[in-house]
Amino acid sequence: YHPGTKPVNLMKMLVAVSTGTVLDPFTGSGSTGVAAVMLGRKFIGVEIDEKYFNISVKRIQEAQMQLHLPMETL
Repeated sequence: YHPGTKPVNLMKMLVAVSTGTVLDPFTGSGSTGVAAVMLGRKFIGVEIDEKYFNISVKRIQEAQMQLHLPMETL
């Protein structure tokens, strides 16, 4: 997605130990936003590049949709 993409699992660990709303002033492809959604945190992201902004919005929306999918029972 982005030359400086961070692993979502790493960002989840960092978000988990933070408090309050998560702010990412260099959102890039949205890994921090995805992690925040997965952990039920509020997120504010800032990205100047429209291409990466659009990628991050799509990824964050997909993460939000994943939370609303019904779970299968075995």
